[in-house]
Amino acid sequence: MFETFRIRGWAFAAAVAAAIPLTVAVTGAPAAAATVLEVAVSQAGYSSNAYKVGYAVADAKLPVATTCQIVQGSTVVVPSCVLLDRGVTWGNHVYVVEFAGLTTAGGDYALVVGGVASPRFAIMADVWTSYLDEMTAFYRIQRSGVATADVYPTGYSDIAPSPEIFHAAGHLDDAASADGTTHYALTGGWYDAGDYGKYAGNQWVGGSIAISYLRHAAAPAVAFDNDGNGVPDLIDEARFGSEYLLRFADAFGGAMYDIKGSGGFTHPETQTDGVIGTADDRRISGLGVGGSAKAAGTLAATARAIETAVTRGHIAAAQVAAYQAFAAQCEQAALVYYNYAVAHQTDPIGSYSTRDGIANSLLFAQAELALLTGDQTLRDAAETTIAATAFSVRSSTNYWDMAPLSMAELYPIATATGKTTIQRFLKNQLDYILSSTDDTPYGVINQFKNFGVNEPHASYMADALRYYELFGDQRALKAVLRGTYWLFGANPWNISWVSGIGQNSVKFLHTRLDEQAQSETGDGVVLPGALVSGPNAKDPLDARSASPWYEDRPLWTDSGQQWRYNEYSISIQAGLLYSIVGLADINDAPTTVGTPPTTMSVTSPLIGDYVTGNVTVFAQSGTSLTDHRIGPDWQPMTSAGGGVSTAVVDVSGLQPYTTTRVDVRGVQASGAYSYGSTHYTIAPPLPSPETPLLYDGFGGDGVFGAQGYTWVNWWNNNAGVGSASKVVYDGRTAGRFVQNPATANSQAKFQPWHDVADLSGYRYLTVVMRSPSPGNRVRFQMTDADSSHRVSGAALIAVPDAWTTYQFDLDASPGLDRSAANLELWLQQTADVDGELYVDSISFTNTPSGTAPTLGGLAVSAATGSTSTTFTFSAQYTDVDGQLPFAVQLVVDGVVRSMTAVDPLDTDVTDGAGYQLSLTLPKGPHTWYVRAGDTTSSPTVTPQQTGPTVS
Repeated sequence: MFETFRIRGWAFAAAVAAAIPLTVAVTGAPAAAATVLEVAVSQAGYSSNAYKVGYAVADAKLPVATTCQIVQGSTVVVPSCVLLDRGVTWGNHVYVVEFAGLTTAGGDYALVVGGVASPRFAIMADVWTSYLDEMTAFYRIQRSGVATADVYPTGYSDIAPSPEIFHAAGHLDDAASADGTTHYALTGGWYDAGDYGKYAGNQWVGGSIAISYLRHAAAPAVAFDNDGNGVPDLIDEARFGSEYLLRFADAFGGAMYDIKGSGGFTHPETQTDGVIGTADDRRISGLGVGGSAKAAGTLAATARAIETAVTRGHIAAAQVAAYQAFAAQCEQAALVYYNYAVAHQTDPIGSYSTRDGIANSLLFAQAELALLTGDQTLRDAAETTIAATAFSVRSSTNYWDMAPLSMAELYPIATATGKTTIQRFLKNQLDYILSSTDDTPYGVINQFKNFGVNEPHASYMADALRYYELFGDQRALKAVLRGTYWLFGANPWNISWVSGIGQNSVKFLHTRLDEQAQSETGDGVVLPGALVSGPNAKDPLDARSASPWYEDRPLWTDSGQQWRYNEYSISIQAGLLYSIVGLADINDAPTTVGTPPTTMSVTSPLIGDYVTGNVTVFAQSGTSLTDHRIGPDWQPMTSAGGGVSTAVVDVSGLQPYTTTRVDVRGVQASGAYSYGSTHYTIAPPLPSPETPLLYDGFGGDGVFGAQGYTWVNWWNNNAGVGSASKVVYDGRTAGRFVQNPATANSQAKFQPWHDVADLSGYRYLTVVMRSPSPGNRVRFQMTDADSSHRVSGAALIAVPDAWTTYQFDLDASPGLDRSAANLELWLQQTADVDGELYVDSISFTNTPSGTAPTLGGLAVSAATGSTSTTFTFSAQYTDVDGQLPFAVQLVVDGVVRSMTAVDPLDTDVTDGAGYQLSLTLPKGPHTWYVRAGDTTSSPTVTPQQTGPTVS
């Protein structure tokens, strides 16, 4: 069978497209010295007269003769295109291909570089109107309390949902009071993500949908009514979200709470019985006055959107009176929420708390109510908040920071002074967006963390588009286009992170709507338009992975952490929805006017580098940028001349394998800031008796423990159940492992999810534990890719009811691959009686023996050079015991790199063996030292050396 993929208006058979003999149109393939790895484009397509860009990613610099063409089917339509060399990004050479000159509408296009073809794409007069229905389709599938098949007419969206994700009306028994004694009618609303929770802090989303309609209601396409009910679908969705808020207002008079999700990967109607008053009714929790303020803003925006739709004739005449009455209800409830939030500003701000506290959340309410009511006191209150808001590098994901959206909304009715303040603030934010997206060629915000970058990225794109709408800055519109193309496949993973859109779109969404998610036979689902969170700083299952990282892998291979990269949510979607609606209206407006900001680059450390101790951050810009500073509190950097500055960051207090970031900035001649960012990983210590590797201290510390997860009861052999939790026991933070067996043969297996650790260089598994259960028996086991080892011995251990330290020798398991090991803990009782185990800490350790090695012969090949100079660093390793080094590492400016033996055959280190490393360095003055260890004695560290200097 052929796999058919769809770009609205164009359907293609992937198997046919892949089989097209592109070689007939290509000559002069690149030399074997360089290979084109990916050719990436916007798989959603492009508007005919808009800016267009694609990328070629290669493992080395491509020969000048490398071909670049665009084909349609197998026909060459653009015989040559320019490969713009953008240097190395994330370890690969990147080439930018701009092709705005290709304007002919059609499908089955591909960009071909060096014989490698991109996924297929289309060109249309206005490609964005094609995806408006997918944007609201997403929210319809996320509706709670309704059968989604009933609100999703056949053919509602051109990209159809997978049949298995339609769900019956779920959680009809929402919700009980915190103590379970009172029921409140709180059905409805959207499920926040794949976990069926509904959160107070996300109650701005309905307002964002209403605003998307309001700002572009004049565009006929934006008033689409695909369900044929006589009301624009954006208004339908805003109303659905507002109906939920009205129920809360009736129940609590302005207070907002969370209703948290629970249960496994099954449809929502299976998670509770739907009967009011039974034990499984979900309960309210987490009072959040921030949610109250956001609810006020949403209700006001919905009322405004309905008034506009009535004025424009977008609502069928027979429904106008009912909708006007609903708008009046929204206005009344908005004031109830607002007054409650004002009166309870010291109450907990609640879920998704905003920067700058409750004033930030209230700003959204003040702006929307001022626009709705014309009340100047609300406008003035908003301007007072804005005037007191200090700009810093802000994550503009709107549940964290409502200011950018609120300011853009308030601007049209602001005073002259207010307009000046708002524009200055939003211009500062645009400067950050533009200068952060120029850190790489891909136009993505450089904010890679332990949750996918697409969440802040999509929100920033919406903010940039609003700036363009207000002030016409074409640079902002170009940034939005590039950033949106990134989401739809113009990225080095060559994947569209928007479900169902494009030839190669994400399949394994993290959603409980996919009941086959944990089955190896499941092949993923389509939830039309759903944007997943995308690339992380690191693979959450492998701290040693490349950076940044992404893989569209199924849940059954990653039951613990898939949400970090394939999660979607109503808030992540809000930024994408706004951008698609806005682009459908703006479409192919010009993007050629405007000067990009002067680039501020971090040249060391680079993303993915491992660092230790004092790390020197190098920032480089043109000489037009002055006053270089380093975040987060913007301390001055030290000038090294030629537009280069340095600053030292001490990372010695951070956990090994932690990935963190640093921001730098400089000032342009106009006074605007230009920003740059980098991300680096904390290197583990060299294994030694003095530097054990804490794996889990059960208090938020350790390689696994710092991830914030408890262990899981992964398997129960011969029936029974188990549970794991973190507790304080006997004054210690500990892991509590409990087994409720069915028989004396029952075994409970616990794991730190699927975490795989690098334990190279460590000999012992050291565990501090106690058990108050006399019949409890314990076994520790370690597995690698193809073997399993009972490291605690063949027999199970009876642990006494006193803290006892156990040391298990990994050398007794010679086949264990310690570089990629997973730990297991098993409990078994001697009778059908519950048993429990308390674990204080799990570490990997060594014991001392022999003599520490020495290091000498330190040298570098040149004292000065340029950025193209190869510097060779040398050291002599000597160990009188004859122990080869576990590692000899060069540390340049705090960045750790492995040195290699000059003569790999020289294994006699009693008389010394040479180690070296050759590399290029960024501009500026450098320092370095060498460290080495043999695992059984203290690591040897040389004094710090000065130089070389690079100009």
